[in-house]
Amino acid sequence: MLTEKQIRAFKPRENDYIVSDGRSTRGEGVLILKVRPNGTKEYYFQRHVAGKKKLTKVGVWPTLSLVEARESCREQRTKVIAGGTFNDLLDAYVSKLTGENAASTDDVQWSFKRYVTEPFPNLAILPACAIGPGEIRDIITRMIERGITTYCNRVRSRLHAAFQMGLEQEFNPRNYHQDGLKFGLQNNPVASIPVQDDWERPGDRTLTVEELATLWQLLPEKLSLTTAVLIQFLIASGGQRPEQLLAVERQQYYKDHLLIRNKKGRDGERAAHAVPYNKLMRQSLHTMSEISSTSVYPFEGKNEGKSLHANSLSRAVTKLYGRHAEKFEEPFTLRDLRRTCKTLMGVAGISKELRDRIQGHAFSDVSSKHYDRYDYFKEKKSGLARWSTWLEKNAIKRP
Repeated sequence: MLTEKQIRAFKPRENDYIVSDGRSTRGEGVLILKVRPNGTKEYYFQRHVAGKKKLTKVGVWPTLSLVEARESCREQRTKVIAGGTFNDLLDAYVSKLTGENAASTDDVQWSFKRYVTEPFPNLAILPACAIGPGEIRDIITRMIERGITTYCNRVRSRLHAAFQMGLEQEFNPRNYHQDGLKFGLQNNPVASIPVQDDWERPGDRTLTVEELATLWQLLPEKLSLTTAVLIQFLIASGGQRPEQLLAVERQQYYKDHLLIRNKKGRDGERAAHAVPYNKLMRQSLHTMSEISSTSVYPFEGKNEGKSLHANSLSRAVTKLYGRHAEKFEEPFTLRDLRRTCKTLMGVAGISKELRDRIQGHAFSDVSSKHYDRYDYFKEKKSGLARWSTWLEKNAIKRP
């Protein structure tokens, strides 16, 4: 191996000559020093591509020390060995979620395409190991400049998880030789990017009865029919989680109820959550059936066979408020509608326990977790019928 003393002692000759820094594993490439006739000493990373030598200039000695040249060469070698691109890493993470049947799979895939690969195509084709904190910062900055707040943290978290998966694949001794695609990661570049904590504070906004009535009346005229009917259905159903509801295919809408499968449940939370229909829910489903009675999802988006996306729904609610801010006391979001339903169902005389069951909340006490297998279908049906009657009187038919 070369030393600084040796490099200093090398004398120029009539022609260029090369000195290697030592042997390396076949195919990984090696650091070499080229001495020019004028005395200039240059570092190169040399490797063989398709049987031919390829040189990549690393720097000039002594501006770049031998230690720094070796480090640069190591990074270059990692990129050569690890063929996995940034896009490959994101695809691998989505495949992992798909294999785990994760409820967030579609949303994760959509967010990577929307905020990473489409706006940054040049980053997507780079080796994953070439992505650093600066590139991740640029991705999140672009989102913030577009006025996106809380969802920035979601994308950051998903990128962190993708790189962490790549690291575990690289350094897990049990499956290192089993995985074909390598990424050559040495660290997680997302770890240096801070979470925007001020956008994670729990909300407390609930719409008043008057505001809910105003919203209900605005929906059919100010939004697309599918979006408007979906929001009415969410309200009529007592504030179900939009992401879970939109994942329910038509075959899970039965004669008297729909079945929401909670793929990401916590201890004490049911794997399946039955939501009985009330009068308003049936009206919404009838409207959607008139549009299409055979689509995979009752609330189908622009793409055939695909449900309307929860993020599109969220943006629609935010834009609706923005266009009619004078009609409401303060801003509200899609997430606030679930809280509003929970609160106003209490005003309608529905007990907290029943409201929790209608919204599919977890019951973590020992009795609920391990012994109580009663489905409470009859009670939920009665509660939702009462909620429907209250909505008609106080919101829908309100002058």
